[in-house]
Amino acid sequence: MKRIILTAGLIAFSQAASAHTGLLPTDGFSDGFQHPFLGLDHFLVMLGLGLWASSQRRLLAGQAIALFLSFMPSGALLGLAGFDFAHVETAILVSLLSFGIALGFGTDKLPKAIILISIAVFAAMHGLAHGSEMPAAASAYAYIAGIVSGTAVLHVSGLIAGFSVRYVNAAGLIRVYGTLTGLTGAWLLLA
Repeated sequence: MKRIILTAGLIAFSQAASAHTGLLPTDGFSDGFQHPFLGLDHFLVMLGLGLWASSQRRLLAGQAIALFLSFMPSGALLGLAGFDFAHVETAILVSLLSFGIALGFGTDKLPKAIILISIAVFAAMHGLAHGSEMPAAASAYAYIAGIVSGTAVLHVSGLIAGFSVRYVNAAGLIRVYGTLTGLTGAWLLLA
């Protein structure tokens, strides 16, 4: 268990603090596909949504993932159209914190509507950040298609990982992941 926590901590703090610094390429499908795996905030949230969904009823899990995959490109298109939200980075970091809390402590007491609205808003904020920082010469639609595809791979990976750890009766690892994700969000918010 100590090795897992140490490894997760090293991964979390060895990458850029935010995926939305303009440092990652934004040229086409392959750059978009890679982005969720290279940006710390994106990676933790996308995998975390899949892990969370693995513990939910099939309908809610499917709705949550479908909402994310729908609202993220919608937010990106708004960003491409020039819509700006001054606190988009803060909203993304709050999504890290929120997914960490959801995985670490559960969402049993929250109404389904609140959960789904939160997921839609967080997805739109992730997309908005990508769309608004897209260079004019970039192949924007290919990049958005790539990022949605990469995000879907992480969602499915989280689902598979969640089912697997529950199968071997090690669901506590998901709580550890959630705690580390939440702490990362809090650390980045306060940094």
